[in-house]
Amino acid sequence: MENPLQQYFRSPGAFIKLPSKGKFYNTPPKLSLDGELAVYPMTAEDEIWLKNPDTLLNGEGLKKIIKSCTPDIHDIDEVPIADADVILIGARLATYGEEFDVTSECPECKQSTDYTFKLTEILSNVKEIDETPVINIKDLKVYLQPSRINIQTKITMASLEYQMMLRELDTSKTDNKKQLSIMTDYSVKLTKLNFENLRDGIIKVEMPDGNHVGTPEHILEWLKNITKPDYDKLQGSLEELNKSGTDLTYDAECQGCKHKYKTAISSDPISFFA
Repeated sequence: MENPLQQYFRSPGAFIKLPSKGKFYNTPPKLSLDGELAVYPMTAEDEIWLKNPDTLLNGEGLKKIIKSCTPDIHDIDEVPIADADVILIGARLATYGEEFDVTSECPECKQSTDYTFKLTEILSNVKEIDETPVINIKDLKVYLQPSRINIQTKITMASLEYQMMLRELDTSKTDNKKQLSIMTDYSVKLTKLNFENLRDGIIKVEMPDGNHVGTPEHILEWLKNITKPDYDKLQGSLEELNKSGTDLTYDAECQGCKHKYKTAISSDPISFFA
């Protein structure tokens, strides 16, 4: 039986332009005729997820919010990180309205200054990825796509786990071998994840004869056997691509000492929805 209250369920509170324009998904999200994604307000259950530090640290909280607020995205793991930032801004707008208050600490005198932004203005400056970037590596053409949140979550988790282990260690009582072992294990894990992230950012590699290689295992093996300058070129290009989205930096001026500096709005879910 259909719920008679269904007509009173929440409706979209905002429509946003995705930096990816819906590309780079195996199953593209459903967009409006204007190419916009519907964003729904958060529910009470979403608020509870945001207050659970464990789910936020392991990335499940972020995925939960995106899944709840953008049901027209079929697979949350496929969301590019540039899209994720814009979706969070849209969710904040749909839930609490367009005004967003930020407190920034002056790097000179440490005095805090309050600022108010309009999220609609931030969203109006979304930078879209017009076409698939192609990077030349020797005789090869490498087609890139933005990193996705599933890989970035793994990298963030590895870094947090490492920091937690270091904090738990009493360096005065822990021998150097154990400390070195922890650092080595983390370095190996992070290196593996960085290769996985770069491999995930490559759609295909075109060879001089026109044939394409898109098998992830083959691309990963190739990445492990190219020169460091070539690897760095690909890594740098992917990082630039990941910056597509919306600019969250702003010019600040301390109310106390009048020092002018640049700072950024944090899109971290814990602070962004506080």
